[in-house]
Amino acid sequence: MGIEQSLSPGLSSRPMRWLLRRQRTAAPTFDLPRSAWIITAAIVTIATFLVLLFEVRPDYSYGLFLPPVLASGLMLSGRLMGVALAYCCLAFVLVAFIRTPDLTERAATSAIAIGVTAAIVAALDRTWTRSSGISHQVAATLLTDLRQRHEVQTHMPDLPPGWSLDSAVMPAHDEAFCGDVVVGCEVSGVFNAAVLDVSGKGSTAGSRAVLLGGAVSGLLGALEPSRVLPAINDYLVRQGWTDGFATATHVAVDLADGAFSLGSAGHPAAVQFHAGTGRWEAMTTEAGVVLGIIDHLTERDYPRVRGQLLPGDILVLFSDGVVEHKDVDISQGIDRMLGHAEREISSSIVGSAKRICQTARAGETDDRTVVVLRRN
Repeated sequence: MGIEQSLSPGLSSRPMRWLLRRQRTAAPTFDLPRSAWIITAAIVTIATFLVLLFEVRPDYSYGLFLPPVLASGLMLSGRLMGVALAYCCLAFVLVAFIRTPDLTERAATSAIAIGVTAAIVAALDRTWTRSSGISHQVAATLLTDLRQRHEVQTHMPDLPPGWSLDSAVMPAHDEAFCGDVVVGCEVSGVFNAAVLDVSGKGSTAGSRAVLLGGAVSGLLGALEPSRVLPAINDYLVRQGWTDGFATATHVAVDLADGAFSLGSAGHPAAVQFHAGTGRWEAMTTEAGVVLGIIDHLTERDYPRVRGQLLPGDILVLFSDGVVEHKDVDISQGIDRMLGHAEREISSSIVGSAKRICQTARAGETDDRTVVVLRRN
């Protein structure tokens, strides 16, 4: 990729002043989470308490200074860790050398133990920090770029008058990325949308979802609807990802007359609201083969169902995180979602997709995606 860096050959190749230089590549100290400042204050308080404790009980073991030193290395990083380690060592100097200026053997050996422990903690923090092969600055830039790409990919197009569209993607545990991605485009009066669910949850599947979303965005509108899912499958197979399978739903809607074609690849299909009868209908289509497992699949492996959206009709695409739960059958989950969808969409289609995601039985334990399309 051109950004990988080899690890430093050892502490001897660079002086310990890296503790002060790390801020050139890491985020500024004042941008650190509030918890880091609280932990630093707690460690400083504990070290101060130990100084007062040894004034009262000088026979206590100097090993009491080891826990705050270890806590500094395990819970802090960068300049804050250096400050905490320095304060702990200074507190030990006050206890061991001011009270025993003759430098007894107990004080000397304890000083060596504390110093070696602090050096090991600093070395481990440096190794863990650089083990990814890229600097903090490069990692932050890549993360920002991925977020922007994800936002662009999940931005749905503006449809012509007579149609309303709303969509939402909510990652599990409110992470920055997730395994769900929705892609849409409008080309020559035909609206294409695909809801994809990459194996895994949260940021562990986020990078693959971004890559897959970028590839699918180039396929929509460029291929016949029946060829979209086989093309996505071929792309995933070529990637050779370990456990890199995905499920998907693809729909192509003719915005002139409302006729649509819907296909599924191991994914919950869709539900349609019929304004004429006032009822919801779960689209019944044969689930195609999961994407990325078997090579050279054709259109026959991804059968499609056809329908039409009349004025007032609604089509809802969703991911399994909206309807599935370990204690609920998927049919019950769909019925539950339909109850919330009818209420949320009837109030206002704007923001309805997000509100439906928020009512999912799985809560924040799974990624959730909803696309709502209505013919006005």
